[in-house]
Amino acid sequence: MTDIDPIEQQNRIQQNRIRDGVEMGYVMIGTSFFSLDIITIVLGSIVTLGCCCASEYQLSKKSKRWATITVVIAVAKFITLGIYVGLFFSTFSEVFDKIEEMDENSNFDDGISPDISGQFTTIFSVGIINVILTIMSVVFACLYTFDRG
Repeated sequence: MTDIDPIEQQNRIQQNRIRDGVEMGYVMIGTSFFSLDIITIVLGSIVTLGCCCASEYQLSKKSKRWATITVVIAVAKFITLGIYVGLFFSTFSEVFDKIEEMDENSNFDDGISPDISGQFTTIFSVGIINVILTIMSVVFACLYTFDRG
């Protein structure tokens, strides 16, 4: 049985520490990019809390902080996505009602009411917020994956 040099053993520990969680980081980047927010939340929580397969990870506080921020942003994305979908169906329901009303009255000079055009602006704004959160989520997942210090 060969004795391992303590310096070499320390180098191996350091190399393992650098690689800990990198695979999960790659998956978090992909799920953040493709807006699979629930998977991002679960993986980030596993890394942040150190449970399951991440229980033996030796992550620095900075790496855990990046993972925590990624989880918080993914939760915000999930909430804005729910708001976006709700506004979308609500607005288009009103648009279809307005179209039926216009067909019944045969008066096409009214146009779209200001309420509906305001809702389109709201939908657009929530969509832009969701895109910004997606970019932020990918950036912080990349920081978790590649910023090992």
